[in-house]
Amino acid sequence: MSLSYMNWDACVKTYLEMVLNGCPKEWRPTVCQHCGTSMGFHRHGDYNRMLYTLEEILEILIFRFKCKHKACNRTFGLLPSFVERYQSAAVDVQERVISELDNGVPLRVVAEQLDLPTQPYSEKSLWRWKKKWDQKLKVLEPIFWQTVLSRVPHLHLPRGSQSPRSSRGWLFLAWKEVRSHFTDSLKVGCLQWLIHLARLQAVTV
Repeated sequence: MSLSYMNWDACVKTYLEMVLNGCPKEWRPTVCQHCGTSMGFHRHGDYNRMLYTLEEILEILIFRFKCKHKACNRTFGLLPSFVERYQSAAVDVQERVISELDNGVPLRVVAEQLDLPTQPYSEKSLWRWKKKWDQKLKVLEPIFWQTVLSRVPHLHLPRGSQSPRSSRGWLFLAWKEVRSHFTDSLKVGCLQWLIHLARLQAVTV
């Protein structure tokens, strides 16, 4: 089972171009995000939501589907991998924050220097992002390495003084080395790929 019906590595601008004429046929879900069955789906409308990227504020269209399985009958939206549920900040914004914190930049400084086309995020908000990703990575880190090493078994990473200071740092570094093996887009960040992996994992367990 898979949720790979969407172009997981699309950036926001590419996504907006792809949905100009409605939901692409190849994006239609094959597995329910709630019950995991493949009984088919009804289109259930769509909705708009605001998204804050590193450069601008954009409005994106999210398509909704309803599971035909009578025991489920629930609806869900097809979220692109550059955005999370209930989050207004794009994943690349969160990755910049997490990366800077991981490099030892104080939270106060990260909050002050985060130049977004919206109201500043508080230190408390940025700290919540960090804690959220700390929890997610406990689950996703083994999946990350399993997937990476199955594709790039002879991956070489630096040692000694150039070594990252945390497990997150190793993930970010490894992703830069192997990204071209998974996507042609040089802009796709590590966290966007991890969200894609998480959504795949959600329907295969």
